[in-house]
Amino acid sequence: MTNRQTFKLTTFNHVKANRGQTIEVDINGLCKGILTSLGTLDDKQQLPLWSPTVFKDGQRAKMNAIEVHHLVFDMDDGIAPIDCWRLFTDWTVLAHSSFSHKPHHHKYRIVLPLAKPIPGSDWDRAAIAAATLWTDVVGRGEPDPKALKDRARVYFRYAIPSSTHPVNHPQHPSHIHQVHSHIGPLLELDYSDIVIEPPRPMTTTRVYMNGKASMDEVFMDARFRQRVANELGATIQGNEARYIVCPGCARKGVHFSIEPSLTNSYKWPTCNHQNSCGWWGSFTDLNITA
Repeated sequence: MTNRQTFKLTTFNHVKANRGQTIEVDINGLCKGILTSLGTLDDKQQLPLWSPTVFKDGQRAKMNAIEVHHLVFDMDDGIAPIDCWRLFTDWTVLAHSSFSHKPHHHKYRIVLPLAKPIPGSDWDRAAIAAATLWTDVVGRGEPDPKALKDRARVYFRYAIPSSTHPVNHPQHPSHIHQVHSHIGPLLELDYSDIVIEPPRPMTTTRVYMNGKASMDEVFMDARFRQRVANELGATIQGNEARYIVCPGCARKGVHFSIEPSLTNSYKWPTCNHQNSCGWWGSFTDLNITA
């Protein structure tokens, strides 16, 4: 077992900052930085942030992700309680409640420092292994899939929301929010057996007068779009193909129009979770074999 003596992460001064500072700390500094409350605040947007990733020149972007040094499970679905952090005590583990954590709906983060940092280019595979680890260890709830897959993800630092209750009131957030830690071996996240197949090139049987067709022409072909909708198991409602799994948030929120030339049609696949996802893209981004 490899035991790292220091741990890297990137810090950001505020939510709009795209350039951060890479720091290196020992285990005590890591626990202090992640688990120490920054006070009582009205709005989490006031908080600084941190990322488990080291970026080229500190510039936060997926393409700049050099290495991911920590596995972070961001839990918002309220199914598994925060106490499930104890199931990870075979390893070094840190946990704290999120700003919007409530007694009746637990929201929290579990942080597992990695024995070896994972190259950013491998994170798509490692994220699959991480999701499997959660299922194997906890078996309830689901870590935010969008956060788990995002190698450039940032997280708000730990703080306690303000309250109308006095500090000595049992419902004051300071009595409800929690931090936990356990020092043990570092997690070695094995993803060596995971293979992600590259998307297959798309073809069409449509014959054009010049004998050739650009992919843009193919994408605007109603017969092609109908075939894609059928392959993806979409529900057809009028001119719309709906309830397609989104590459961004993994929910069945993507839709597009079958005949793109009609008024008010959606030419490109679009996720209808605009506030929480907002993904839109090309048909090449969808899991199709056409």
